[in-house]
Amino acid sequence: MTAASDVEIKIYASFPIVVEPEEGLNLNANNWEWVHCLTLSLETLHALPWLPSKPFKWMRYAIGAVVGAEGHLCRSIDPLDIVEYDAGFPTEPIALYYHLSDEERRRMFPVDSDDDRRTSLSSSAPSTRMEQFFSDVGERDGHRCVLTGAPEFLCDAVHLLAHNKGDEYISRYTQRRTRDHAGGDVVEEINSVRNGLMLNGNAHRILGSSLAFLPTPNFAMSTADVDPSLPAGEERFTAHLFKPQIENLVLGTASPPFGISLRVAGRDDWPPAILFDAVYATAVLKHFGTQEFREKVFLTWKSTFYPDVGVGHIKTSRKSQTNRYTKLMRWKSKKREREAHFEARNAQPDAFDMLMAVPYILVQPNQLQSTLREARERAESKERRRVQEKVEDWMRQADSS
Repeated sequence: MTAASDVEIKIYASFPIVVEPEEGLNLNANNWEWVHCLTLSLETLHALPWLPSKPFKWMRYAIGAVVGAEGHLCRSIDPLDIVEYDAGFPTEPIALYYHLSDEERRRMFPVDSDDDRRTSLSSSAPSTRMEQFFSDVGERDGHRCVLTGAPEFLCDAVHLLAHNKGDEYISRYTQRRTRDHAGGDVVEEINSVRNGLMLNGNAHRILGSSLAFLPTPNFAMSTADVDPSLPAGEERFTAHLFKPQIENLVLGTASPPFGISLRVAGRDDWPPAILFDAVYATAVLKHFGTQEFREKVFLTWKSTFYPDVGVGHIKTSRKSQTNRYTKLMRWKSKKREREAHFEARNAQPDAFDMLMAVPYILVQPNQLQSTLREARERAESKERRRVQEKVEDWMRQADSS
């Protein structure tokens, strides 16, 4: 038997190379390539006390959360070679392939105007509800940490999706990830109580890096897979600490072991599972993502949403170069251009940005930018037609009255 330290589980997912929006997503096998996304050491997994006894179910959820689609883990590129989900830990190194249906592939890789987020990646769009966020979250969560029960004065009202993203970003993100046909899990405002949790300060600092909450039931796991004493369909959000050695820092020395459940308010303004999925995915990516995969995601994000800023970023008139006002405007233009270059050089994606960039990692940057630009132009044209039709309808009603 191979030593646990030598047993690695490598998980692959496939991504498209070329996208032609006018023709729809090309689902032909020769347009998709397998990418090594996650590596899980058996030794590391054994050190996680909360890991369920059926680890392949958890692995299925983990890779699904990262790529944003529901599929099956298989032992080969044959989609019928599905793993035995009820099996225990492997004793030899294995490679697993995450297969998706055509429907899930389309879902993972939507090509629409919402994917051009260049203006909202670092947006801090104002929200009229900012001042209410802390009190709204505190009231819902009983003025205590939902993880430890610590009193409110030791806690923060934490945004699951960072506040600086703004309303437009969270609306687009949740619309893209929604699985509710009625849109019940779409969050429209960044300061919505549905984007927040009351957490103690230590938990806040490591949320999404070393701490995440597993929502069950999900597409891969039931709640009974987490705790066999519970009904399979019972709603639960289980705390998972990816660095067990810092457990006392988060929970306190007298606290129960990790694997505890959050105290759910039992109200309809609790955050939707898709936000918990995203936070969980960021922790998985940080601890198990391969260096190659993370670099591909980063470069895709950087080249697509922060491309080099051209000289003509902000144009000024050259007709009156001696005019003081024109000179001032040119100076401001150069200043903004320098700032834009500095931003491009120093911009770093946060966890959600990385997840949004994942599906595009094999698409050439120029082709992807063109695709997104065309999609945006079509959406803008559609919106102009909608507004025009609305105006014409209003004018007809006014004429007939």
